[in-house]
Amino acid sequence: MKKTDKIIVLEEYKSNAEKAMPVQRKESVPKKQRFRVKKRKLLKVIGVVGFFFVFLYLLGCFPLFQVSIIEVEGNTALSDEKAIALSGIQLGDNFFYADTWGAKKSLRQNPFVEEVQIRRNLPNKLTIVITERRSVGYIVTPDGYVQVGEDGRLLAIQQSLSNYGLPVISGVELSELPSIGGFIQNEKLKQALEVLQHCDQSLLNNIAELNVGQEYYILAYTNQKLEVRLGGLDHIEQRLQDLNQILTSVVGTQIAADQILYIDLRYEGQPVIKLRT
Repeated sequence: MKKTDKIIVLEEYKSNAEKAMPVQRKESVPKKQRFRVKKRKLLKVIGVVGFFFVFLYLLGCFPLFQVSIIEVEGNTALSDEKAIALSGIQLGDNFFYADTWGAKKSLRQNPFVEEVQIRRNLPNKLTIVITERRSVGYIVTPDGYVQVGEDGRLLAIQQSLSNYGLPVISGVELSELPSIGGFIQNEKLKQALEVLQHCDQSLLNNIAELNVGQEYYILAYTNQKLEVRLGGLDHIEQRLQDLNQILTSVVGTQIAADQILYIDLRYEGQPVIKLRT
């Protein structure tokens, strides 16, 4: 501290005071000690997690927490029994340790299954929720009726149709078939799928046959044995809407089905209903 004309220079005084104070250094923790602390914390976490899983396992040993109900939702083509068998989950399994991941993987291998979820409902119920691929028709082959999905996937081969309300796709010649779940590569089939993909379910159920064998237009036959001349693929969505309206509002109400020779949708403007003479 200096005095200049009786003035104390505070900056110099403070600087000298700080220099005179001993510097307190933070003691460093040895590396080995830090490692032991981290190790103890890790072991505690592992112990808690291990205790939790052991607790769940012991809890699942009680009859109350053993799977006693398995339900299936969203399935049509796949039966409940088939879906449960594919899941691999059985009654009596530990509710908490039931392999739902493996069950979903196994179910997705079935060509009809597009997506699957499994819900756990305490204390002992599992619900398998299936989203199936949409089937749009059958192709007649020497091997049987090939069931086709809307994406051209081969879903199944059946020996009979047995009241399954889907149209037969004719005019498609298949030299070879992919394995179940594979895609059928055929230009005529692509035309048929373009039509069937735009059909709502009620119209799809009312089409008995879709013939793509003609060169210039596509034919359809309804369950009432009506011939429908659809034309090409241009504006096909509007044509199908017109057809659906005719089948629901005209046929059977204004005009009897046996009086109609054919329905022509090939040209722009109003559809033509040709009557028998």
